[in-house]
Amino acid sequence: MQLTTAPGMRSEIYVPITPKPVWTPLDKPLSECTVAFITSGGIHLKTQTPFNTAGDYSYREIPSDVPSEKLMVTHGGFDNSDINKDVNAMLPIDRLRELRDEGYIGALADTFFGFMGGGGNVEKFHDETGPEIARKLKDEGADIVLATGGCGTCHRSATIVLRACEQAGMSTCLIAALPPIARQQGAPRITSPHVPIGSNAGEPNNRKMQTGILKDSLNAVEDFDHFGQLKMLPYEYRHNV
Repeated sequence: MQLTTAPGMRSEIYVPITPKPVWTPLDKPLSECTVAFITSGGIHLKTQTPFNTAGDYSYREIPSDVPSEKLMVTHGGFDNSDINKDVNAMLPIDRLRELRDEGYIGALADTFFGFMGGGGNVEKFHDETGPEIARKLKDEGADIVLATGGCGTCHRSATIVLRACEQAGMSTCLIAALPPIARQQGAPRITSPHVPIGSNAGEPNNRKMQTGILKDSLNAVEDFDHFGQLKMLPYEYRHNV
């Protein structure tokens, strides 16, 4: 059966186009991997210049050994209260160090990256921010790049940066609170716990949940065998306002 179409007909509904696949398979066990973390959730050092919440494509370098209490959030696109309780809810820096110390992963990249993806300039993220972050992480020897996204456009921005990392030869995974956006924007790998925006990496101060989300996401990087796979994770947290 052939569909009937009218020549030159255009839809009045915008239909986004998913970008082409980018894929770097993981070629070593997790225990030998150097892991990096990026977030579009507006995380930065308290001593650094805050992000412009009206739209910003800049990024902040975050030493992976910095104490978590020296980090903060600047983002106007979602409720920041969970991050203010525990920055590990968006950037699980303490949990990552624990996984390194127990030998679950081999090492951490020296530098993590925070940026404010809400309202971001797509072309700037694609042409400048993404390639710059990818180049720096590759130079630090990262094998795996995990990420979280804040608002809807943050998920888009995080995906753009992850795709640049994948193109540079690193295996990536987005821990998404909004998996449909991540999938449509072409995230190579996606895991998604049942959590609100702002707590992608788990309930504040819930070490067990945060560790579980990280381990399951790392395992997904190891287990997924093709572009665009999504795994819903068995963790649920509701933010009671």
